[in-house]
Amino acid sequence: MDDTVGIVRNPNVVAESLSFAELMRRDFWGLPMHGSGWTNKSFRPLTTLTFRWNYLLHGLESSGFHATNILLHCLSSLVLGQIIATALGFSGSWAALASVLFGVHPVHAENVLYLVCRADILACLLGLMAINAYAAGFSPPAPLRPLWPTLRARPFDAHAFAAFAGGLSQNPLLLIVPCSLIVASGLCKESGFMLFAIPMLMELLDFLTMQAIAHHQKERLGKRVVRRLRLRAGLLVASTVLVFVARYRHTGGTSLNMSPQDNPISFESDRKVRILSYAFLHGVYMRLLVWPQFLCYDYSMDAIPMVRELLDCRLLAPVAAYLGFVALVSFMLQLPSRHRRAGLIALALVVVSFLPASNILFPVGTVVGERLLYIPSAGYSLALVVVLHAYLQGTLAKVRAPPRSEPTKIRRKEIHSWGIGPGRNEAKSIRWPFSLQKARAFLFALLSQRAKRTP
Repeated sequence: MDDTVGIVRNPNVVAESLSFAELMRRDFWGLPMHGSGWTNKSFRPLTTLTFRWNYLLHGLESSGFHATNILLHCLSSLVLGQIIATALGFSGSWAALASVLFGVHPVHAENVLYLVCRADILACLLGLMAINAYAAGFSPPAPLRPLWPTLRARPFDAHAFAAFAGGLSQNPLLLIVPCSLIVASGLCKESGFMLFAIPMLMELLDFLTMQAIAHHQKERLGKRVVRRLRLRAGLLVASTVLVFVARYRHTGGTSLNMSPQDNPISFESDRKVRILSYAFLHGVYMRLLVWPQFLCYDYSMDAIPMVRELLDCRLLAPVAAYLGFVALVSFMLQLPSRHRRAGLIALALVVVSFLPASNILFPVGTVVGERLLYIPSAGYSLALVVVLHAYLQGTLAKVRAPPRSEPTKIRRKEIHSWGIGPGRNEAKSIRWPFSLQKARAFLFALLSQRAKRTP
């Protein structure tokens, strides 16, 4: 149904000639964004342009569109693996694992099979390329320690500082590349604009790490380094504001104009029911992300009945989701410095890309859309690899730890990426939260199963 509207009936796709003015004037469904008539102001010209190219190559033969979707999905999987090496500092085997986890995730069925869901694939592909470009130019990670050394080895050294300093020496004008890719991602799907938050987080984490290294070495960060940090952070913030303002002015805002059949929760008059129902949807999304046993192409109308009471047992699903996420953040914060940075970046990719679909900022034109989990699933795959790598490193450190010197301490305190904090046995601090995570994951899988109704 959507493919017919977005491609077959879209003048920007099937017209004899393509006008740039018409491409910029019409929304994703080929409807004028200004003037009379229905429109949801979904401005995705780059995705529409790829449909146009498909049409010029083979007309409306659907196999060509599907082959393009599959190819783009494969490219997204490969670029995600590259992030493991470029932005997070893992080896090639772990990059391959991340690519496989992302590539075969069942929740991507809608994105690959529905032609109009190419928007999410393109937004993810260009967004991941932007993260790779930013990491290569400004935020290169220090190499992770091999699996066999002890986790209690000194987390910071001269090589790590040189890696950060090398990234900081790049020309700030190179920001044009990642920023342009993020803008292109947002012009494929609106959620792509949210990825501006990832470079900002990378800058913050690197600044805190460099500050800890300088404090350990009893030195101060050079004024030149701080000035470049401030310049890049300012350029990122300014670019984000400029892009959001420009899009708002071009589209005249975003008007959903949804019907009660699309998202009946948004038409519910009781505010408590809306809040509880939206919270339950978060549990549904988390189940689809971690346990996609049941998939559905359409969740409209009453496919998911609204939650009207606090004692509704379905609310156990969002509670388990929230507790699981908090536990995962707590676990990431206890990892060694490199794993901690990688884990926080992965979780940030999940959160910032899911935020537009969460119904927290504004109502969404669908109850649940599995296609909306395409970019969050990239962060989820990265987080799984980080947790597995950290767990294996902690386990092997316990069994095969070689002789080592005493860990570097300052007044019986250990250095962390945010400064000086209490020392702890990092191998133990990894293993017990991981066991707790396994128990919570089992609880979440148990609670999120569909209730079986007797006839």
